[in-house]
Amino acid sequence: MSVAYYVVLDVDDPGFETFVNGKAVARAADRLNALCAAQGLPPLDSFLGQPMDDFADFLDEDIPLPEGEDGAEKWFDPQEGIRLITALIAAIQANPAALGGSAEAVEEVLEDLAEYQAVLAQAAAIKARWYLALDI
Repeated sequence: MSVAYYVVLDVDDPGFETFVNGKAVARAADRLNALCAAQGLPPLDSFLGQPMDDFADFLDEDIPLPEGEDGAEKWFDPQEGIRLITALIAAIQANPAALGGSAEAVEEVLEDLAEYQAVLAQAAAIKARWYLALDI
C-alpha cells in the first residue's frame, strides 16, 4: 500500500495543476513532524483537513470524534502552509541527516515540498483555501 499527501483547494478549477506526488513526504511524515517540533513549527499533520468520513471509508470503520469536533473539512490559509514548508526546506537543506535515509530520499522529500510550495503560492494568488489530504 502506498500513501501520499496531496493538496485540496476550495476552488474546483483553479486554473493550474495542483498535483503533487506526495509519496516521499508521506514516507518521511514522522521525521518531518519531529523536525517541525525541533524547529518550533506546527506539525505537517496539523494541516490535514480531510473530512473524517473519508478516513472512516478508508478504514471501513467508524471513527469516534473528539468532543467538540464535527469531522468536517478544515481549511487553511495558503500563507500558513508556505511558511511551514519554507522553514522545513531550509531546515532540511541545513541538516539533511535530520530526515535519515538516503540522499535520494531526502531529495525526493525536498521535491515534494517545493511542489507543495508552488501550489500554495498559486492558491494564495487566487485567494483559495487549502488542506492536506491522505491518499491511502
